[in-house]
Amino acid sequence: MASGVPLKSNERESGTTVFCFEQTDKLLQLVEKYFNMKAIINPQQYGAALKILKNILYQKNYNDNYDYQQSRKGN
Repeated sequence: MASGVPLKSNERESGTTVFCFEQTDKLLQLVEKYFNMKAIINPQQYGAALKILKNILYQKNYNDNYDYQQSRKGN
């Protein structure tokens, strides 16, 4: 998310939340960089992305299939 890959949705099951990102070439490149320990991220963007993800986790009225993109559009 901090690198511009859209969060598609998230699912909560048995107390565990899984965030689903749109699978793009950019995502695959970022994953490869991560596993090769060559990933670089802007600390402010990283912090902002963490804050958004934590807000999703701790929403008062948590939906099992929260659609992040719809929430950004105001739906």
